[in-house]
Amino acid sequence: MIEPQDDFTHPVPVQAFMTWKENWVFPAVDRDQGLAALFHFSLRPQQGEGIFTAKFHLQGSQVRHVSRSPIPAQLEGLHPIEDDHVRLEIVEPGQVFRLTYHGDEIDADFTYRARFPAFDFADGPKPQGVSAVGPIGLSVFPFNHYEQSLLATGSITGRAGEFEGRRFEFSGYGNRDHSWGWRDDFQFRHHHWICASFDDRYVQGSVMLESSFPDEKHGGFVSTADGNVPVAHVDTSQAYWMAPGEPIGELRDDITYRIRTVEGDIHTVTARLEEDHGRLYLNARSPDRSRLYMDVQTFCDFRLAETGQVGAGVLEVGKYLEGPGIADRHGRRPR
Repeated sequence: MIEPQDDFTHPVPVQAFMTWKENWVFPAVDRDQGLAALFHFSLRPQQGEGIFTAKFHLQGSQVRHVSRSPIPAQLEGLHPIEDDHVRLEIVEPGQVFRLTYHGDEIDADFTYRARFPAFDFADGPKPQGVSAVGPIGLSVFPFNHYEQSLLATGSITGRAGEFEGRRFEFSGYGNRDHSWGWRDDFQFRHHHWICASFDDRYVQGSVMLESSFPDEKHGGFVSTADGNVPVAHVDTSQAYWMAPGEPIGELRDDITYRIRTVEGDIHTVTARLEEDHGRLYLNARSPDRSRLYMDVQTFCDFRLAETGQVGAGVLEVGKYLEGPGIADRHGRRPR
């Protein structure tokens, strides 16, 4: 029914320029053995497909799998999340998750268990200002998003090639995030995602610059036995790969982040990038190859300056590039 106000302009709904995604990501690192694993699920009902990813760094060698499979238009009640190769089973919500991969070279069977409770980024502090996508755009990531510290155990069994007859028993720190909402990865300009596990705490810091808000947004949380404390600010002044229009590069120099909670506590973490435990890529490319969101996860040791503790985890950084053929010039990883 037409109302008098319909003669005037209307708010542009988020749906007009963003697509819906529901994503899960499960990284893990076994620092003692030089092993890293990454499971990623991205369901895109408007496109009728899901992207199912499993990637492994095995003592200097890599196995990577990415497949696209049909999914239903309505995601509610869809479980397990799977295609012919990769599977996520939520064994106990918030507590236990089973991830499996079956491929030509290896089979992998992982269990992730909760170490601390999950944190909803909507519970963190918000910046002053207005986002083009409404209140949700004031969160670090402009969609529903929560994260959790985990412990990961599992096995990787070789089937063919250089891994035939080999078996790896995996045990180490892990983490997960789950996000859903209207989303366009090419609206991101850059981000930092620091996931550092130590004996007594999990330090998570996130920074995002994206086109719905004019400034960087900061967030994250610190998990201990006492619970989760939101992060108010992450100092990224040491980031050395931020020159406009330049690819991220090799990331071989260590970087230190100073993470401040809402209670004023400081957690100064240094990502030891020179001696990493593996690098895995989640780049997004436009169909015409003219837009690229570079996304690299480096599995590495972290040092906590305040206590001297050494832990491990993953540092993910991303950066937007555009131009004819940009996705071809900067492929899956820097050369």
